[in-house]
Formats: sequence, C-alpha cells, structure tokens
Amino acid sequence: MSANTPKKLPRGRTNQAVLILILMAVVLGLVALVLALPGFNIPALPTPVPTLPGAVQATPDAAQLTATALVSSPPVVRVESIVITGGVLVMIVLAAILREILQFRDSTDEK
Repeated sequence: MSANTPKKLPRGRTNQAVLILILMAVVLGLVALVLALPGFNIPALPTPVPTLPGAVQATPDAAQLTATALVSSPPVVRVESIVITGGVLVMIVLAAILREILQFRDSTDEK
C-alpha cells in the first residue's frame, strides 16, 4: 500500500494560485489605503445658484424669508463601510477561487 502523498500542482495551477494571492494582497492594500488616507469623507459644499443680471427682485414675504434662512447641511457620504464591505466580498470570491484551484483534480488522474 502506498501512503497518500499530496501531489504537486501543475505549473499552470501554481501560477493561477500565485496570481489569486497577489490579487488578494492588492485588495487588502486598497482597502487599507482608503481607510488610512484622510479626505474621503469631506462633505460637498453646495453650489450657489447664479442670479440673472437685470432680473427684477420682488420683495419676499416673511414666510419665504424663514424658509430660505434655514441652511440645509449637505449630505455626508461615508465610504469606509462601502469599501470594507466590498473588500470583504471580493476576498470571499478570491478565497473560493483559490480553494477551487487547489482542490482541482485532473480527470486524467482518476483513469
């Protein structure tokens, strides 16, 4: 009886596994880069509406003044959670592909 010794991967499969590992490192690096760099969550400043020259300005009533006096804050977009979630999903897919590469058996081996 022969002992079950693990077979070496063919050269093509080894290259695929190395490429998947490199992609995993790139994804982790990009997620870390987004989290480390400041400036991704700067709220956008509202753009002032231009007024037409020579337009007749009517006197607004008190209700309009109160409504326009309230300054609305621009929405703040937090990209960290989006980047982390996307990175995790990509890592899951790459890990599944790596698993399939490592567990793949040629049909010629079984015959």
